[in-house]
Amino acid sequence: MKRFGTSVMAAVVLLLWVAPFTAQSPDSILVNNIRNHVKYLASDELQGRGSGTEGNRLAGKYIADFFKANGIPPLADDYFQKFTVPTGYSIKPETKAKFFVKVIPQGVAPESVKPVAMSWKTGTDYTPLAFSDNGTVSGEIAFVGYGISNPAAGYDDYAGIDVKGKILVIIRGTPEKKVDPHSKFAEHASLRTKVTVARDKGAAAIIFVSQPSDSADQLMPLKYETAMGTSGIMAIHCTRTIIDKIFPRERKMPFAEKDIVATQKPSSFILPNVSTELTIGLERQLSETANIIGVIRGTNPARAEEYIAIGAHYDHLGMGEYGSLYAGKKQLPHYGADDNASGTAAIMEIAARLAKQPLERPVIVMAFSGEEMGLLGSAHYVKNPHVPNTKIAAMINLDMVGRLKDNKLNVHGTGSSSKWNGWIDSLAKLHQFELSKSEDGFGPSDHSSFYGQDRPVLFFFTGLHSDYHRPTDTWDKINYTGEARIIDFVGNVIMSIASMNTLPDFVKVKQSADASRPMKFSVTLGVIPDYSNNPKGLKITGVRENSAAAKAGIQTDDIIIKLGETTIKNIYDYTYALGKFKAGDEAMITVLRGPREDKEVTVKVRFDAKQQ
Repeated sequence: MKRFGTSVMAAVVLLLWVAPFTAQSPDSILVNNIRNHVKYLASDELQGRGSGTEGNRLAGKYIADFFKANGIPPLADDYFQKFTVPTGYSIKPETKAKFFVKVIPQGVAPESVKPVAMSWKTGTDYTPLAFSDNGTVSGEIAFVGYGISNPAAGYDDYAGIDVKGKILVIIRGTPEKKVDPHSKFAEHASLRTKVTVARDKGAAAIIFVSQPSDSADQLMPLKYETAMGTSGIMAIHCTRTIIDKIFPRERKMPFAEKDIVATQKPSSFILPNVSTELTIGLERQLSETANIIGVIRGTNPARAEEYIAIGAHYDHLGMGEYGSLYAGKKQLPHYGADDNASGTAAIMEIAARLAKQPLERPVIVMAFSGEEMGLLGSAHYVKNPHVPNTKIAAMINLDMVGRLKDNKLNVHGTGSSSKWNGWIDSLAKLHQFELSKSEDGFGPSDHSSFYGQDRPVLFFFTGLHSDYHRPTDTWDKINYTGEARIIDFVGNVIMSIASMNTLPDFVKVKQSADASRPMKFSVTLGVIPDYSNNPKGLKITGVRENSAAAKAGIQTDDIIIKLGETTIKNIYDYTYALGKFKAGDEAMITVLRGPREDKEVTVKVRFDAKQQ
């Protein structure tokens, strides 16, 4: 802490004051404290607080030091609930790409010609892709154009060619002179979709090639993707320059490519007199991060195990290695002032006040890491809780609470307890907030992990904006007075819950819209996916009541391994499979179930229409 060491300690000392939560105008001390927190957490020194980075570690230490300075002890032995997150990959030495090419002179029998061995250089000629399986494959090579299979629209690169056991050459993008987001190719253009199609058609491996329009014929970076995981097939990306050397003279790839674009008709074929041997060894790089967890003990011994949890995630996107919406070429820190230095500052301030005025019920204060990677921190906590999840009376989550405008505040989870709706409206009126409410307890933030454990939740949020997941989400754009008012409001929410004669009940919200929509599809199954990587398939963290999944008998903690004819390895396989169905269609779903996740169960599901 070279530049901010003094200011950090000053902030910690400054916050030893206490004031009651109020519905009046917030005092200047509170506003200034929030600003100090956000300025540090969203500073150049912390470089975007990416999980597993030094900036993330410094942010966690800052929060823990603050808890200690304000008399908030750890819930366990110390403040840090450590876990690991994947942050990248390294290529093992055994990785190789070797080709055997026969050049047949005119009039010479092919069987009499000895093949010439060619070896591609890793990192120069090709690179493994992050979602690739490890292993070794060998065999014939087939060119399948753009790897698109859409027979209903009259285009199928796989028509009339057997690709089982073959290594496929696939061009990235679509066979269009100008990309049209509404064309028949648009939903089939992503690498993830092409991977799923190739794998399910029996291919042994994929060699991706960029389009001519891609700049400088550069290889794709080998970087961690938050939800892709392994794809169930080996995959590499090679340069156009190197791939040209294995195509026959009479059928060079650029000419086949031009024909496809010009005619809008596939031109797939087996490469003659060429075979290959691919070996891929990728090692996932893991880095340590931690949830920061403190506790404020209650004053009533009879309610000592009736915990109220308040949480916010303190991680962000680092330098934009994953999840970024920034389109620039230069790598920049994604400061995450609103997302979620604002929520972190809020729980710190609330905790500091509660520590000086303990409530009847204890309050657990949780700062989560790994949220931007798929709620990894909160998921880790509920799987490894410091107190039984059943003893959490309610979980209050704050994520992006720094851009209050026109007194409009979003509150999600209002249907997760029968006590919430009228009560939260009364408190909001007292604090002069106009609430936009959603009953659903699931959503793209850490409260989802607790709702999946049948805990009542409330999620506070001031809305998305143009700086979301971009380097422009900076400290100077925060509405600090507005956030101070939200702190007073949420503080009174917690005080009110703490004084209730009976604990809030849990209600499972009846709603049929899926929480995950990374791709376009018109049906819903009604499950909440676990976004962390699972080598067996797609694990389910929740099933909506009265949904198609619930009616079919799918359960929380089931692992989906097959949906219809599609093998499910990750969230993208799942959404690709959903895209094949319309409302009312039926399909068989196979899941793994049981404590050892080894019992296969197959059920029939009838899909519901997705709510818009």
